[in-house]
Amino acid sequence: MKKADTTQWLRLFGTLLLVLAGIFCLVLAVMQIEELNRWYETWQQQLVQLEERVAAMGNRGVIVVMVMLLFTLKSVFPPITIPAICMISGMVLPWYFALIVNIVGVGWLMTIRYFWGKWFGGGSTIRLVRRSEIIRGLLESKGTGNPYLLFAFRLIPAFPVNSISRLYGAMQFRYRDYLFISLGGFMFKILSYTIIGRNVYNPLSASFLLPIILLCFFSGCILIVLCYVLDGIGRSPKNEKKG
Repeated sequence: MKKADTTQWLRLFGTLLLVLAGIFCLVLAVMQIEELNRWYETWQQQLVQLEERVAAMGNRGVIVVMVMLLFTLKSVFPPITIPAICMISGMVLPWYFALIVNIVGVGWLMTIRYFWGKWFGGGSTIRLVRRSEIIRGLLESKGTGNPYLLFAFRLIPAFPVNSISRLYGAMQFRYRDYLFISLGGFMFKILSYTIIGRNVYNPLSASFLLPIILLCFFSGCILIVLCYVLDGIGRSPKNEKKG
């Protein structure tokens, strides 16, 4: 895919996220209407009963083990998504405990993929990087990976966690710095997913909708800024000459 096509899709996706943020803001405003609130309270009683049944589930130790197993499976089975795992954790555990479990789980997932890359190489991702001098130049920092770009990768929504983790492992990026930067960039998303899961039994409340609004808004802004950065790199005199 050409760079122009990539930035076009990124800009479209970013704009879509901003539109979604606006739609959820509208839903939040509409729910302040008293008649709708009364209707919603009647429907919510069923959700409260569901929440009570979930709260009565088996001991937390088993739940934590199952969540960590899901994060482990995610390292080899990409269709399992981090948002889904974090929300499940938020649904069945107290939010503060779920947040800790999700931070540890995401760190564990990133660790598995990092050492996979360190021991077995970067696979198709590293081969793709080597084909482009621009991408290689952005990624390399003293030959071991660019820490600022790693942080940016973790901020970008829907960016493949497994591939980037394996890539930085293959580049022999220092593990402690890698994990600290990765979790720092991913923290806002972990917190948002956990809160959304905790409030899934009250899906039209501000507690549920506000994290979604913030997630869509900031993710959309990040993607649009990324488009301008990529356009700027492509228009630089050095890259135009290479082109």
